[in-house]
Amino acid sequence: MTIYLVRYGEIGLKGLNRSYFENKLVGNIRAIIGESNARIKRVWGRIILETETDVSEKLKKVFGIVSFSIAEKCVPEELEEFVIGLVKKRKFETFRISANRIDKEFPKKSDQIARELGKLVAEKLNKKVSLEKYDLNINVEIIDYAYVFFDKIECFGGLPAGVEGKVIVLIESKNGTEAAKRVMRRGCDVIPVAFKNQNVDEINKYLPRKKELEIISSIKEIDGIAGREDARALVVEDRFDGLKDYDTELAVLRPLCFD
Repeated sequence: MTIYLVRYGEIGLKGLNRSYFENKLVGNIRAIIGESNARIKRVWGRIILETETDVSEKLKKVFGIVSFSIAEKCVPEELEEFVIGLVKKRKFETFRISANRIDKEFPKKSDQIARELGKLVAEKLNKKVSLEKYDLNINVEIIDYAYVFFDKIECFGGLPAGVEGKVIVLIESKNGTEAAKRVMRRGCDVIPVAFKNQNVDEINKYLPRKKELEIISSIKEIDGIAGREDARALVVEDRFDGLKDYDTELAVLRPLCFD
């Protein structure tokens, strides 16, 4: 079983709507990784994901995730022995401990956890603590269990796709795909349209529900699609030196304008 410790950022600032954003993110994770047997739960500002397979590459495509780590877990009472068992299998001479007590009911504070574990590793394994230049960063987060990990994989962050409603994206080149990804990062669900066949596989990698490209013959058709899909805006790939006019009642968004 692989355990993923998933972190998010902006969602945690959403106040009374926070549960809605968190549930949307959980749903998007489940849809994008495609693991029906995956176990997902929200605990203290984290999402804990347990799967039978490695879904790291798929998790990188989920908007709303700031970072994730592949972790091991134990009950906090066994943390010291557990850490020694994990790190003695690794090759290193210098190390640091980064501890985060997310569950504030745990009796030891973060700096106390770090000091005690650092002293233990140094004495038991004859290694040196180095806060600046280290071979191994041993991370510990106390949540419902004690989670131990060594790396953080950075992701896109932003908001979960779908929390800000639907927009239509006019795909005319690869730039259209980039424009779509930028509004998806801000929480939009996208409806791809084009005047001729375009590859939307790259867009679908980031969507919880795959979309078919809709071919249109005129920009005037977009308002009808918007009414049918309850879309709020048209996203285009214009840049500042090539702005176009669009015959539509929708607001026109140009996320690549100042690139």
